[in-house]
Amino acid sequence: MTLLARWQQLLGIRPEEGRSVGLFFLHNFLLGIGTILVYVAANVILLENHPETSLPLAYGASALAMLGAGQVYAHYEHHLGLQKVAVRVLLAVVVLMVVIGFLVAFGRSVAAAVAIMAGYRVIYLLTNLEFWGVSAVVFDVRQGRRLFSVISSGDMPAKALGAVLAILVHHHTELLWLLLLAFGAYAGALLVVQATGRSHLVEVRSAARAVRAEAVAAPLRRWLGSSRLVGAMCLSMLLLAAVTTGIEYVFFINVKEQFHDQAQVMRYVGTVLALTYLVAMLLKLAATGRALDRLGPRPVLLALPLVLLAGFALFGLRDELGSSGLLLYLCGLFLVQEVLRRAFFDPVFLVLFQPLPAAERLQAHTLAKGVYEPLGLGLGALLLLGLPAGLSWQIGWMLLLTAGGGLLLFRTYGHYLAELHHAVGRRFGDGAADLPDPLAAGRPLTAATAGPPAQAAAAEAEVAALVAALADKKIRAAATTQLLALGETALPVLHEVLQAGAAGEAVVRRVAYICGQLTGPESRRALVQLACEPTLAYREAALRALRFHAPNPADEPALRQVLGQELQLARELLHGQARLAAGPLHLALDYELKRVEERLFGLLQQLYPPQPIRDAQRHVAHAARERQANALEILDNLIDRPTYQALQTLLEVGSPAAKAARFDRLLPPAPTMATALPMAVVERGETTFTDWTVSLALRQLPPTQARFALLRPHLASASELVRESALNALIRWASSRPAAYQAALTQTPALADQLMDHAAAAAHVSAADRVAVLQRTALFAATPPNVLSAIVPIMQEVPLAADKQIFAQGDLGTSLFIVHEGEVGIFTGARQLATFGPGDFFGELALLDAEPRSATARTLAPTLAFRLDQEDFYDVMEERPEVLRNILRVLCQRLRRQNEAGVVK
Repeated sequence: MTLLARWQQLLGIRPEEGRSVGLFFLHNFLLGIGTILVYVAANVILLENHPETSLPLAYGASALAMLGAGQVYAHYEHHLGLQKVAVRVLLAVVVLMVVIGFLVAFGRSVAAAVAIMAGYRVIYLLTNLEFWGVSAVVFDVRQGRRLFSVISSGDMPAKALGAVLAILVHHHTELLWLLLLAFGAYAGALLVVQATGRSHLVEVRSAARAVRAEAVAAPLRRWLGSSRLVGAMCLSMLLLAAVTTGIEYVFFINVKEQFHDQAQVMRYVGTVLALTYLVAMLLKLAATGRALDRLGPRPVLLALPLVLLAGFALFGLRDELGSSGLLLYLCGLFLVQEVLRRAFFDPVFLVLFQPLPAAERLQAHTLAKGVYEPLGLGLGALLLLGLPAGLSWQIGWMLLLTAGGGLLLFRTYGHYLAELHHAVGRRFGDGAADLPDPLAAGRPLTAATAGPPAQAAAAEAEVAALVAALADKKIRAAATTQLLALGETALPVLHEVLQAGAAGEAVVRRVAYICGQLTGPESRRALVQLACEPTLAYREAALRALRFHAPNPADEPALRQVLGQELQLARELLHGQARLAAGPLHLALDYELKRVEERLFGLLQQLYPPQPIRDAQRHVAHAARERQANALEILDNLIDRPTYQALQTLLEVGSPAAKAARFDRLLPPAPTMATALPMAVVERGETTFTDWTVSLALRQLPPTQARFALLRPHLASASELVRESALNALIRWASSRPAAYQAALTQTPALADQLMDHAAAAAHVSAADRVAVLQRTALFAATPPNVLSAIVPIMQEVPLAADKQIFAQGDLGTSLFIVHEGEVGIFTGARQLATFGPGDFFGELALLDAEPRSATARTLAPTLAFRLDQEDFYDVMEERPEVLRNILRVLCQRLRRQNEAGVVK
C-alpha cells in the first residue's frame, strides 16, 4: 500500500473519492489564505482606531452588507445555476479585493476601517456559500459525514499561515503585500472551481418526494425554508453567531487593554489564531469523522453550546484570576469556541442539511449563512452597543443566547430524523405497503373476515388434510383459503407443521404465510420459533411472514440471539471469501451474504419500528446514490450502533478481507471456519447455503478431504444440482481411495445403482450446464446462479426435428422456450419475423399471462430447446422472488423494441 493510500485510509477517503477530496481541499485552502489575510488586514486597522466602538460598528455594518450579498447570491444561484454562480462569485471576490486594497492604501479613518471589515465579511460569506454549495451537491449525506471535516480542513493550515504573517506585520503599508497574496489565492481558487466543474456534475437535481406531513406555513418558507429542520437550525445559527461575535469582541478588547503596543497586540492575537487553526485542523482530520461515527450527530452538534455554557460558568471565578488570569480565561474561551465551531459544529451543521432535496439544501445553506449568521452578527453588535459595557453583562447575555441555541439544536435532531424518513418515504400513499410477496398475489380471505363460528369445530384431521393439500399445485389455492377461513382453530396443526419441518420446504413456506395472515399471539409465537431454526430457508419464510405482525418486545431476546447468529455467519463468509481466489464460489458467497443482509433487515423490522426499516431497505438497493445515503443515515440513527456498523460494512463496497477485519473489531471473539471454505460449506450443506453454493463446494472438494459420511447426505438431496455434484465428488473419491469406496458399497449397496443412473443421465444436459444455459440467456443473464438453480428442476428438454411446429398462432401460450442447439423461426403466415439461435428465448409473455400466441414458431434445423411452463414458474417465483426482477426489466426492454418495429408477440 502506497503512502497516499494509507493516508486516505486513515482519513476515511475511498480511492474513487481521492481526486474529488483533493480538489475541494485545495479549493478551501486557497479560500482560507485569501480570507484570513483580509481578516488580518481589517483587524489591524480596526484595532488602531478606537476598537471599543469601531468593532461593534464594523459588526453592524458587516451584518447589513452580508444580508445584501446573501440576497444577491440567492437570486443568481436560482437563476444562473450553481456552477456559473461559483465562478462569478470568485470573480466578484477578486474585484472586491481590488477595492479593499485601495481602502487599505489610502484610507486612515474609522469609516475606512469599518468598510474594510464589512468587505472581509462579504468575502467570507460569498466564498463560504460558494464552497459549501458546490460540496452539498457533489457529496451525499454519508460522504458528508466522512468527508466534510476533511475537505473543510483545507482552510485551517491556510489560516494558521495567515495568522503567522499577521505576527510579522509591523507597518500599515505591509498590509498591501498580504492583500496581494490574498488576490493570488482567490485567483487560484477560481481555477480550482473550474477544474471541479469539469470533473463533476455541479447541478441541482432532486427526485420528487411526498408532501411533508408537517411543512412550514407557505408565507414563512422564504425565511424559514420548507422544512422545520431548516427553521430550527437557522434560528440556532442566529443565536450562536451572536455569541461568537461577543466572544471575539471581549477577547480583542481585553488584548488591546493588556498590550498597548500595536505590534504586541498583533503578536498575541496572531499566536492565538495560529494555535486555534492548527488545533482545529488536527481535530477535523483525526476526530470529527470518528466522533460522528461513534456518537452520532446530536452529541457532536451539542458539544459547542454545552462547552460554552461550562466556560461561561467558570466566569464566576474571575475575582481569583487577576488581570492576566482574566485575559488567559478569555483567550481560552475564544480558542475553545473557535476550535469547536470549526472542527465540529460547522461540518456537522452542514451535514444535517444533506437529506433535504438539492434545491432546498442550497436554500438552507444560503439562509443559514447569508441571512441568519449576518443577523446573529448584527444582534451581537446591537447587544454590545445597547447594553452596559461591563464584562459581566456581556457574559450574561452570551450565556442566555447559548442556552437558547443549545435547546434549538437539541430539538433539531428530531426534525433531522423526520427529514430522513421523508427522504426515503414513498411519494404516493401512506407508505403502509410492504415489499412484494409472491405468496400474497391474489391474497385469499384473511382471518379478519373468517367464516361462521361453526367452522371453529373443524377436526384436526381436516386441517391436516388441508395442510397436505398445500403441496398440490392444483388445489393449494383453495386449501390456503380454507385454512385462513378456519383462523385460530387451525393454528395447533399449523404450529406442529412448523415445528416438525418434515412437510418439506414449500409446504413450510406456505404454512408460514398463513400464520403471517393470522395475526394473533399464537401464530406469532410459532413464527418466532421458526425464525430461530438453524435451517435458513425456514428462517427466511418466518421473517417474511412476520412482516404482517406488529413487533412484540417479549420476543426481543430470542430475535437478538438470531441476529447475533446472522452477524457471525456474515463474518465467517467474509473470512472464507477473503481466502478464496476469484471464481464461481467467490461469487456464490456474494449471494449468500445478500441473503444474510435480507434476513438482517427482516430481524430489524421485528426489533425496531418496521416502516422506517422497510423504507431504508428499499432505498439501500436503489440506484440513486443520494437515496442510498439517506437510507443508511436512517439506519444509523435508528438501530444500535454495533448492528448498524456491521450492516453498513456488508452494504458498502470493499474487499472481503477489510470487511472481515471490521467484523472482527465489532463482534465479540468467536471461532471462525477452522477448515477450508469448500469443506465447511459441504459440512453445513443446504441447512445454511443454497444448493448452488453447496454444489460448487462439492465440485471443489479435494478427494483427499472427502469421505463417504460427508458425501452421503448430499447424495440424497432433493436438489438435482447437489446430487449431481455429490456423485461426481464420489467418483473422484472412489478412484483415489478404492478401499474406502468398497467399504462404502458394502454399507450402501444401492450406491452402485446411483452411479449407473448418473452415468446414464450424462447423455442429457446436466443440471450445472442448465444453469450455464440460463446465464447465457438475456432473460436471466443478470440473475445470480444461486437463484437460477431453482429454475433447473422445471427446465424440460424438448428435442425437435427440422421444420417442426412448436406452437401455432392463436394457440394458448403457457410456456417459454430457450434454444440450446439449432434454430427457430417466428412466422406470421408465410412472413418470417425473427430467427432465434442458441441462447435466445421466445414465448416469454406466456410466463406471466396465458394469452393466445401472436405468431407461429417453427424449427429451421434440428433443435434442442428447454421449455418452462407457467405454472411451474409461479412456484419458482414463490420460492425465489428475485427471479422476477430481471425478467420484468428484460421483458419491458424487449416489448419496447418490438413495439418500435411493429412486432408484438
